[in-house]
Amino acid sequence: MDNFFLNNEGVWFQQAPDSNGEPPAPIWVCSPLEIVAITRDNDNENHGKLLRFCDYDGIEHRWPMPMELLAADGATYRQVLLSGGLQIKEGRQGRELLSRYIQGSNPKARMRCVNRLGWYNGLYILPRQTIGHSPDEEIVFQAHMPLVDHHESKGTLQEWQQHIAQYCVDNSRLCFGVSVAFAAPLLHLLGEENGGFNLRGPSSGGKTTALKVALSVYGGEKMLHSWRATANGLESIAALHNDCLLCLDELGKLEPKIAGEIAYFLVNGGGKQRSERSGFARKKQVWRLLFLSSGEVGLPDLIRQSGQIVRGGHEVRVVDINAFPGHYGIFEHLHFAPSGDALSRLLCANAEKYHGTAGKSFIQKLIGDIPENVERIRKHIEQFKHENTPPAANGQVLRVLNRFALIAAAGTLATELGITGWPKEDAAWAAKKCFEAWLENRGGISAQEGQEMLRHVRHFFELHGNARFTVIDDGDERITINRAGYKRWDQGNWHFFVLTECFKQDICAGFDMQTAIALLIERRWLIPDACGKTTRAENLPCSKSTTRCYRFDGNKVFSDEI
Repeated sequence: MDNFFLNNEGVWFQQAPDSNGEPPAPIWVCSPLEIVAITRDNDNENHGKLLRFCDYDGIEHRWPMPMELLAADGATYRQVLLSGGLQIKEGRQGRELLSRYIQGSNPKARMRCVNRLGWYNGLYILPRQTIGHSPDEEIVFQAHMPLVDHHESKGTLQEWQQHIAQYCVDNSRLCFGVSVAFAAPLLHLLGEENGGFNLRGPSSGGKTTALKVALSVYGGEKMLHSWRATANGLESIAALHNDCLLCLDELGKLEPKIAGEIAYFLVNGGGKQRSERSGFARKKQVWRLLFLSSGEVGLPDLIRQSGQIVRGGHEVRVVDINAFPGHYGIFEHLHFAPSGDALSRLLCANAEKYHGTAGKSFIQKLIGDIPENVERIRKHIEQFKHENTPPAANGQVLRVLNRFALIAAAGTLATELGITGWPKEDAAWAAKKCFEAWLENRGGISAQEGQEMLRHVRHFFELHGNARFTVIDDGDERITINRAGYKRWDQGNWHFFVLTECFKQDICAGFDMQTAIALLIERRWLIPDACGKTTRAENLPCSKSTTRCYRFDGNKVFSDEI
């Protein structure tokens, strides 16, 4: 480029000759910095330039820098270069010359850039690597800040098998977590939906260890995130884990008021729609992922803490699993370790020494024959569902079962491809154990909304059965504050007569009223009249004539199994 030249000592700027025709000494701009190629996306937008330089130790760095960072004063891009070890001339002159050098360079090489990790045209994009072969142009990941800690690899696949994977054998939660990691890249290939699993249990039982073991498929502990974040922060974190596993520790640290909202947007795969300062819509962050969580509480418990109603959609999106199946916390088999704590410490240390190789190897083999591998996965899914579908299961249960089947199939395929070193049946066994634990914790195979409705109705009568219901023919003249209705002792049992508006606004608050009535009648909590109408004409003290109301059988309300 005119006036700039590059040599072993760095980038130099040659000023114009002085009045005597003598060229002044060149100005040093920065240490050697090569502009390798121009990058742009499929729409020929988001142009950038691939920069290559070495740090103080001679380690090479490559960064596809978005050209938009040259706008304004360019502080952001210089911060990245300085952090990477590039030496830049001090002062305003150095900053201006560096921007001129980068902006004015026009290499002949061209590359395609993407701004999202994961699948792209049959390739799998990582921060510093593209798995698969592009027949046309090289594909690079271009971001405002390099993702130094994402998808880094340490050790070999054989070392990961020896020091991590072998300890998952006969340990259902560890085996299941690793299988979740292998399932994440399959969502795109199979057209499956996002989802999450939460390992729930008391502190110091190995839940975080299970997350680190699962995460070792793709990277080290630096990829482990906490639930203690804002909704905006979790959106950005989720976008960085597209087509990958996201691990979130300590669910209890999430603000209860936003717990339900975050569960929905994480699984729905998109953040909020926002606008630019100009008023135009900003590009929304989107992702495909599976996430693995840990916590002393489950998502339903967290939602109830804020006084909100737990929906069936919450349960389907974030599957709550008891983390501790045996006497050793997260472990069922200690593999000759003296205690669960000792095995947990060993696995945490090993996960930091050996990670990142299993995921890359699995994706490479997937790409080697995608149609064949997808067909094998589908067969494993159908086999698992055939063997584990509960009779007369509700649609919510079947939807969750399908996700467990995907996890079992992913772990089985990874084993068949030589990635895990496990016995072939282990992944399906682990998924089955976790599915059974979920069903047991859930309390059955009926719809969650029905169970939640019954709990809500029972809770209402437990709270207000005395205070808000006037006893009929009792002779007590006390005033009932905020009356919900009346109650009467009838044939050895209390019957509650709920006024219609109270029934709509208090008992059915947050639920579909017709669905609630049908369920309550089916369970015989609500007694219809002789003609089958849901309300009854009863003689109540509030009116000289009959009053239509909802009559509840107190014995069923308080003693029936939910």
